[in-house]
Amino acid sequence: MMSEDPAERRAHPRIAKEIVAECAPQSGGVVARMMTRNLSLGGLFCTSAAHFPEMTQVAIRLMLPVKQSGNGETEALEVDAVVVRSEPLPDSPTSGEPRYELGLFFTNLSDTGREQLQRYLS
Repeated sequence: MMSEDPAERRAHPRIAKEIVAECAPQSGGVVARMMTRNLSLGGLFCTSAAHFPEMTQVAIRLMLPVKQSGNGETEALEVDAVVVRSEPLPDSPTSGEPRYELGLFFTNLSDTGREQLQRYLS
């Protein structure tokens, strides 16, 4: 029996994009700045100095670059998500501070938010 490729189960293709995101637990707490590594209509994969355990519900603010502006202008997209993956990375040799890889699944992307994200990804 052949094993199923996890990428084939994805409802939305991942696009390699590095953008700034802010994340905070929905129950309140510290806002963490993160850098996305890839993004889709279903969620994102990022690195963070803050640890969020799996199944933590978070509020995300993605700072999406406005393509047509060309001057570094961004527009915020706010969406709720749940942490579905949280793994520590080896300490940075320069800072020695812990970093984490996080997989986040969007839980309430509005139709307007979906259109905004689709424009950015295409």
